Amino acid sequence: MYVAIIEIPLKENIEEEFKTWIHQTNQILAKQHGFVGRRLAKSEDGKYIIIAEFADKESHHKIHQTPEHHQISIQLMNFIKQGPSRKFYDIISQ
Repeated sequence: MYVAIIEIPLKENIEEEFKTWIHQTNQILAKQHGFVGRRLAKSEDGKYIIIAEFADKESHHKIHQTPEHHQISIQLMNFIKQGPSRKFYDIISQ
């Protein structure tokens, strides 16, 4: 499994709308081969991350080449103050 941890500098007073958007776009991404899931998390100090899981690195790359993902990326910019920060991980043990 391949995981992306995406730090999201969310705009003020938009959390509920963002949570709805995450749910809606998860339904679109769920149709993509190799997409496992995506969750939104919030820290105690109010910072947000998205945890996105893929079957493997190749699936992650292919999904990012789709028109659906392109539209989702454009929509994301309406919710954030600046570009997100991303880190990628291979799951090596469960």
